[in-house]
Amino acid sequence: MKVNFETGLSIALAFTTFGMVLPVSATQNETINVTYPYYGFVEDAENPWASVYDALDETGTVEYSDDYFGVVSQGEHAELRTASYALALAGYENQADGYPNDGTANPKLRNLLEQIGFSDYQYWDESSEEDGHSFGTSIAKKTITVNGESRELVVVAPRNYNYMTEWLSNLNVGAEGDHAGFTEAANLVVSRLSEYIAERNLADYKLWIVGYSRGGAVMDLAAKKINENLDSFGLAAEDFYAYTFGAPRASLTETKYANIHDVKDGNDLLLGYVFPEKWGFYNTGVYEEIHPADLEITTSVIDITDLSNAASALEVLFSNDGLTVEVETMNGKEFMDSWLDFVVETGLTREYFDTKVKPPLSKLMKAYQMRTLDKQSEFLGFITDQEKGGLAMVAGQAFQDLLTGGYGSSLEEALGNFPPYQDIVKVIKGTATEADLAELATYLETYINDYDQYEYLYNEAPVVTEEEFTIIKEAIPELVRVLGPLIVADGKYTTEKYGENRSLYYTYSLIDNATKLVYGHIPESLMPILKTFKTTIDEEEIVVPNSGAMTVQADGVSVVLYETTAIALVGGLVLARRFTHCK
Repeated sequence: MKVNFETGLSIALAFTTFGMVLPVSATQNETINVTYPYYGFVEDAENPWASVYDALDETGTVEYSDDYFGVVSQGEHAELRTASYALALAGYENQADGYPNDGTANPKLRNLLEQIGFSDYQYWDESSEEDGHSFGTSIAKKTITVNGESRELVVVAPRNYNYMTEWLSNLNVGAEGDHAGFTEAANLVVSRLSEYIAERNLADYKLWIVGYSRGGAVMDLAAKKINENLDSFGLAAEDFYAYTFGAPRASLTETKYANIHDVKDGNDLLLGYVFPEKWGFYNTGVYEEIHPADLEITTSVIDITDLSNAASALEVLFSNDGLTVEVETMNGKEFMDSWLDFVVETGLTREYFDTKVKPPLSKLMKAYQMRTLDKQSEFLGFITDQEKGGLAMVAGQAFQDLLTGGYGSSLEEALGNFPPYQDIVKVIKGTATEADLAELATYLETYINDYDQYEYLYNEAPVVTEEEFTIIKEAIPELVRVLGPLIVADGKYTTEKYGENRSLYYTYSLIDNATKLVYGHIPESLMPILKTFKTTIDEEEIVVPNSGAMTVQADGVSVVLYETTAIALVGGLVLARRFTHCK
C-alpha cells in the first residue's frame, strides 16, 4: 500500500481500536511551491575535466506541504523525498555564500526554510584549515498541524558543497569501525541537535534531516546514532524522517532503519564504489533506487605492440597515435562490480588505503582544497599542463637525460636502454617488481625538478606556491609507489585475458569513461527524475486488529504499528494520528 498526498481531502472514517471508537477529522494543509537553488552541471565538450558547476543563481520549484509529515516516516513518500532533495540542494554553498560563522552563512538554505515557514535558525561551523574536522550544520524549527495535532518539526541540513579542508575527512577512513572522518562529523551533528533540543525543551516533536553526497554519508551515520538513542531524544521512530542522496557507505553495521531513506540513481557509479561493501561498509537506510543502472560504457585496452620495442615506441611518441582499442560495450555497473572485485583481490583493502594511499593523497587534496574555488583548477592544471606544468617539465627532463645519459649512440638504442622506459614497459606488461616501481618513482621525482625551474615556462612565478610545489613533488612519486602494484596487476590480468599485445583493461576503461561514471552523481541530475514520482495508494479497506497492532506494506517495507490511537481513511489518504511504537 502506498500513501497518496493529494490535497483538499477531508472525509474521515473512524475505526475501533482497543474497544473504543475515536472520530478523527483531517483538514489538509495547503501545498505550496517553493524555490530551491539550481546547481546545473555545464560540460565543456572539448575538455570535460574543465566542466564546472554553473547557473548558481538560478532556481527551480518544488512542492511542499506540512501534511507530508502526517504519515509515518517508514515507507516510500515521493513528494517528501523530492522536497528533501530541494533542501539538500539548498545546503550547497558557493563561493559567494562564503564560509563564515556569523549567522549569515548559507543564505540559500535560509531562504528555502523561510519559504516553508521555519524559524529559530541556528548555524554551526567549526572550520579547521589544518585538520579538516569541520561540518557546517543548520538547524531550525516550525510548528505544524497534522491529523488534528499541533507538533514541532525540527529540520537539520548540512553544508553539502564548498567544503574547503572539511573534504579531507572523506579520506580519513580509519582502520576499523565506521568511517572515521564521517563519524567525527556525525558526532558533531548529534551533539548540536541534542543541544538545540535541550535548550528549547522540545518534546513530542518530529525530526527531518537531509544530506547529499558527503553530507549524506555523515547524516546517514547521524541518523543511525539517533535511531539507537530515540529515548534520549524523546523521539518516536515513526516521527523521524531521514533522507540521504548519493551517500557513500560509511557504517560498519548492516542495520537497515526503515525511517532512513537511502536515495540513489542506479548510475551513480562514482560514489557507489568509493567505500564499498567489500571493505565492510554499508548505508543504514532502506535503498530507494530512482533510476535503474542502465548506463552503457565501452571498455578499452591499450595496444602494446608498438610499445614493446624502442623503434616503434618512438614512432608512436612522435606521431601521437592512439594507443587504445575498444573491447566491448557493457553495463557500467557490471564493469564497476568487476573492477571492485579486481582491486580488492589485488590488495586495495581498507587497511592498505588507510596506511599507504591516504597519506600522500591527503597531502595533495589538502593543498587543492585550501585554494578558493576559482583557483582549484590552476592547481590541477599545473600538474597536467603539457606546456608549462609538471608534465612538461618531466617530459623535458626525461628527454634531456635520454640524450645525454650515455644510454646509446642512437636515439633508438638509448631508449631501449633507458631505465624509466624499461620500467614503464614492465608495468604495462605486468612484470614490474617493487624495485622497478621504486626506481620509476625516483626518476619521476628527479624529473619534476626544482621550483625555480618553472619560472621560465611561465615567464613569471608558477601558479602554485613553493609550499604547494613541494607537496606535489613528494606526493605524486609516492602515489606511484603505492598504486603501482594495482597497475602492474591490471597489466598482467589483461595480458592473460586478451593476449600478449593487450594491456591495462581496467585502467584505460576507467580513464575513457571517467566523465560518464560521474553523471549519476551530478546534483541537479536527480531532481528531474524525482519530480516524476507521485505517491499513490491502493483503494482498500484497512482493518485494525483487536490486538492494537497493524502491519502496513509500503513498497516492500513492512511497518508494524502499535497502540494505534486512530486511523482515518480519507478518500484514499491514510492518516496515522499517533503511533507510540513502530519497527
